[in-house]
Amino acid sequence: MARDRFATRAAILEGAAELVAGGGVGALGVNGLADAAKCDKVLIYRYFGGLDGVLEALGIERMLWPRVGAESDAGDGEGDVSLADAVESVVLEEWAALAGGALMLQAGAAEVVGANPLGEATAAQRAERHAELIASLRAKHRVPPYVDLSALVELLSAALTLFALRAASGAGARSAAAEKGTHVLDPGTPEGWRRIEKTVGVVARALLES
Repeated sequence: MARDRFATRAAILEGAAELVAGGGVGALGVNGLADAAKCDKVLIYRYFGGLDGVLEALGIERMLWPRVGAESDAGDGEGDVSLADAVESVVLEEWAALAGGALMLQAGAAEVVGANPLGEATAAQRAERHAELIASLRAKHRVPPYVDLSALVELLSAALTLFALRAASGAGARSAAAEKGTHVLDPGTPEGWRRIEKTVGVVARALLES
């Protein structure tokens, strides 16, 4: 029945999202996915053609990159919020959303690891959403002629993505050196988070406030 087909397909995608969120693309296998979806593994091939097809469908149907905007930047032309504050706000909002989304984090990691359907979909979503963001910022603010706004947003976003991945994996510098108050930056701690937030604001204001 058509209803059974759609329900099974949805269950497969949901199972795949949970497996990837919990352990990355490497955790996704046909047998494990069939168990998670409570279906025959033949149906994975029938509906998706295999695991790559499942990952491609996740890339189309799931949010793999945060959608943030400059909604708080009210007003026509140059609003009450400066360009520096707007850039700081959106990249930190993107970071917080990414850090709080297990599937998005694993999708970001999939892009870093190498060519795979989930990583490719993540890159495409990020490119689309950043293009929308840059267009919105340019519409509301005067951008200094010496600033490449797209490159700045991409640079800050890439750094914060790495920090989010490090914090999630526990790969931060939780060492005796860090405990002794050295300059090692651990994004997995409140202090590390505060230092990063402060530095993003300093960089944005230094480049964008004229």
